[in-house]
Amino acid sequence: MIQVMKKVFKSLLLAIGILLLVMVLKAFVFNTKPEFNSLNSPTASSNVDGSAFLRFSKALQFRTLSPSGVDDSMAIQKFQQLHHWMKINYPVLAQKAIWSVINQGSLLIELPSMNKTLPAALFLGHLDVVPVEDSSNWKYPPFDGTIEKDTLWGRGALDDKNAVIALLESAEAILKTNKIPQRRILLAFGHDEEVGGNLGAAQISKYLKDNNIEIGFVNDEGFGVMEKVIPGLKNDAAIIGVAEKGYATVEISVEIKGGHSAWPKRDNTTSVLTSALKKLDETQFESRIQEPIKGLFESSAPYMDWGYRLLFSNLWITSPLVKWVLNQGDKTAATVRTTHVTTIINAGEKENVVPPKATAIVNFRLLPGDSIKNVIDWVKRTINDDRVKVRLTGNSNESSPVSPSNGLGFDELHNSVNEVFPSAVVVPGLAIVGSDCKHYIQNCDRIYRFLPYKFNSVNLTGIHGKNEHVIRADFENAVRFYTVLFGKL
Repeated sequence: MIQVMKKVFKSLLLAIGILLLVMVLKAFVFNTKPEFNSLNSPTASSNVDGSAFLRFSKALQFRTLSPSGVDDSMAIQKFQQLHHWMKINYPVLAQKAIWSVINQGSLLIELPSMNKTLPAALFLGHLDVVPVEDSSNWKYPPFDGTIEKDTLWGRGALDDKNAVIALLESAEAILKTNKIPQRRILLAFGHDEEVGGNLGAAQISKYLKDNNIEIGFVNDEGFGVMEKVIPGLKNDAAIIGVAEKGYATVEISVEIKGGHSAWPKRDNTTSVLTSALKKLDETQFESRIQEPIKGLFESSAPYMDWGYRLLFSNLWITSPLVKWVLNQGDKTAATVRTTHVTTIINAGEKENVVPPKATAIVNFRLLPGDSIKNVIDWVKRTINDDRVKVRLTGNSNESSPVSPSNGLGFDELHNSVNEVFPSAVVVPGLAIVGSDCKHYIQNCDRIYRFLPYKFNSVNLTGIHGKNEHVIRADFENAVRFYTVLFGKL
């Protein structure tokens, strides 16, 4: 028996040794990394028109709030004024490109090209901005477009007029040089992204499909050059979103005869509803490290310190530990599982009456691979109470397909990052918030979410918040980026 135990122990030690050796060897393989490029193209380091930042400032002064509906003529008028301003300030683009107004407030601009048989490159942006609830706590008025010490302050500075104006500046600059791209370049600017995109992006998508315009790849907002977002990575991460989480809103309701609050029933509407919500709060969807998060860690591993490299280059065995770590943070947890949270609760109207109906709204963000049907089934199974009714409500969309992390679109974005942001590590990523991209899934299977701006914990708070701002150097780098990228098409 002792001899058998010794053999088992030796075999176990040998297996552990082999396992450690494999992990170290794999981490060593991941240690091979490409050298960072310098600004090796004249375009990447070229000067940007000095008046471009002033035009950006002017664009922020248009109060293009998302329309409340198709008949919101006051809102539509603001967008049409912005369209007119664009044609005046980008005269070469106005003369040489084809401008189509879609559903009154959106724009589709087609640049001239050498080869119309090639699938087009479609660049998205949105002209609408979210409202400002209280402008008194802003450093500068949100719609004045104030420039102070090379910093531009205003609503839309980072979401999303920064993309729109940088694209227009690059398109104007290229057409001024009479350099005609091989591939068709389309600029699609929606006017209601902040409220779902059904009036803007959805209609542009339909226009493209109805007119048989083939799309090679799509580029929209999402990520950017992110500072200190990946554990163990000292470099900035240029995250190109290759997928987007889905969206679903579920109504949970209970109806039980009410009565006087002086003699309440043990099982009443509010007690049954809160019990159901408690079950949901205490239960989470399964965590999974899958594409594109798996690719994010594997692509960044070569640039990490040895310990992190060992961890992230061996996800085949370390994934339980990595998932546990990611689940400790709110934002990181959202990258590995479908999330849910109760956002609205409604019940009684009088303090001494037990309400006959109580409802709650629970919002879900779906990880690729989880469907809306999965969500509904999971809610019913988790609550497991026939008195609780569950139904889908409001807007919803499935999670997007995962686009390839190579080939047309991704490679051009990757190479342009290398030229303009030479020290950034390019990795694929999963967008956890929605965008207009969802409307273009029917047009193309290569959809990428990347803005050529630097983002950090300071400027990110301005998006949908107060004191939204962008610095001149970041804006000019974005113009250079699109100019470099257009040159590759």
